[in-house]
Amino acid sequence: MIMDEELFNEQQFLQLNQMRQSEFITNLCSGVEKQIRDAQSREEAVRIASAACSRFESKCTSSIVRIAIVQYIQVKVMQYWSKK
Repeated sequence: MIMDEELFNEQQFLQLNQMRQSEFITNLCSGVEKQIRDAQSREEAVRIASAACSRFESKCTSSIVRIAIVQYIQVKVMQYWSKK
């Protein structure tokens, strides 16, 4: 059952200690904020963000973490590019 599988995956992620969770997220998101900030245009920043989110979503089994990271990356695009 997919729902049970998702809960199992969530539990696996939650069983990692905070340091391991941070390392996991850092490894997958490393440099994304700088790439977004340094992009030549808003469109490029959106492409960078989209690619980063896709990479993260394909490797992270926790839907809670995936949603949080996607929201974080979207906020970074808005932070650096909403006024430009």
